[in-house]
Amino acid sequence: MHTVIVSLILSSWTAGDPPITVGAARQLFLDDHLIASQQNLSRQIHPARKHPANPVLEPTEPWERDTAILYGSVIQDGDKQRMWYYAGGNVGYAESADGLRWRKPQLGVIAHQGRDTNLVVRRDEGEGSPPTLPYLLENFGVFRDDRDPDASRRYKMGYLSLQRNYTGPKPSPFHAGQRRGLGVAVSPDGIHWRLYESWATQATCDGATHWMHDPVSRRYVLYGRTKFASPEVLAAVAGKPWLHFWGRSVIRAESKPDDFLHWEQVEPNSGELVLTADLQDPPGSEVYSMMVFPYEGVYIGLVQMYHKERDTCRLELQLAVSRDTRHFTRVGDRAPFIPVGPPGSWDQYNNSIATGPPLEVGDELWFYYGGRSSPHSPYKAAGAVNRACIGLATIPRDRFASLSAGEQPGQLLTEPLRLDGRVLHLNADVRAGRLAIELLDAAGNVVARSKPIACDGLDIPVEWETGGLEAATPPVTLRIQMQQAELFALWCSPS
Repeated sequence: MHTVIVSLILSSWTAGDPPITVGAARQLFLDDHLIASQQNLSRQIHPARKHPANPVLEPTEPWERDTAILYGSVIQDGDKQRMWYYAGGNVGYAESADGLRWRKPQLGVIAHQGRDTNLVVRRDEGEGSPPTLPYLLENFGVFRDDRDPDASRRYKMGYLSLQRNYTGPKPSPFHAGQRRGLGVAVSPDGIHWRLYESWATQATCDGATHWMHDPVSRRYVLYGRTKFASPEVLAAVAGKPWLHFWGRSVIRAESKPDDFLHWEQVEPNSGELVLTADLQDPPGSEVYSMMVFPYEGVYIGLVQMYHKERDTCRLELQLAVSRDTRHFTRVGDRAPFIPVGPPGSWDQYNNSIATGPPLEVGDELWFYYGGRSSPHSPYKAAGAVNRACIGLATIPRDRFASLSAGEQPGQLLTEPLRLDGRVLHLNADVRAGRLAIELLDAAGNVVARSKPIACDGLDIPVEWETGGLEAATPPVTLRIQMQQAELFALWCSPS
């Protein structure tokens, strides 16, 4: 039977696409790209581990009021981490040498009641602080742009620009009497900011907008908000007015090459719809936002899902994956990747993610996120403790999701491959079970068989009992047999 299945796979390949090249880029099992068939395997989300030091940054200053949260960014800049965050409506700044202990330096930029602060931009006019960004509502994020030859624009900030009582020619299609879009500010040092453009694009209409730089197209790709719901989703919420359904969804827009300041789509609601709730989500769910970053040849999305219930609501982060920045697949059973905390916790209701890729710290990926102890709507709920802080969640490298086998043996057959290297590597946890690999040639014959693997490692070089990667010419197929095992990724290296 196995030979028949392999023959069918290879005959299908003969008339179709070339084999998939597996080289130094890790092949994650977030989707079925590498999978031709599988038996007794399931895709499991591995939630990020919340750091025991959480929250790593809290509101401690009067100008932060009760809110120090990520809407903002954390970047590695030289030998320190730098954070720009939502500080009571303003843009606050903090820095750290280890990513856990954060300092809020007095910057000499903005004063509050005669005191120096760690604020870099004030939302409304304050002491010694003219409205540098006149329509700023909330910060989306900050990044260091070494592609820009102008050193005075080394750092760039994107933010929600909102003009009320607007009567001009480009109103928001979803907010009467308002103009909304992406504002851009620039800075030589991340501390002293000036306005570049209040309306760089109006493709996005609301908060929780994110972007990334795509290394393939060399464009910045923005993921913002629109309002859309399919007829099926609208039917599912009909007759449930307590859901207060808005239909939040995610659109995509892109910049000119290597240029965050100028965008291809600039008109109101001109972005391309890329993600919306569907019938696999509980009724009333909305895609509140999505932060996307390139990782090992794919694009990983952290999807902020809004789940409304009769008496409360929660926002938590799920995983999605794309191979072209446009078409996204939600991963696995859509279990939370960064869930809200338990009752009484600081992140009980509402998690938001920083704009920008996670920090790579040793063999870990670090995700900074904001959490609230009060629900989204209304924020000032009766009896709720209104406090918003910033936390850290981590995963071992590549370990977003696994193909997993339990007590019953499972098997994976890959699509036809071209293995570009002499050593096959796995990221796998096989402490409690067994994993073995067979290499099959174009005729379905076994030309190499690995030694059994029974360990846990982020980089496990496969050792061969018979044959090796040089034993067959492309296309080849891997047959991976697993029991009590979790497989996260595979790749090849020259040695």
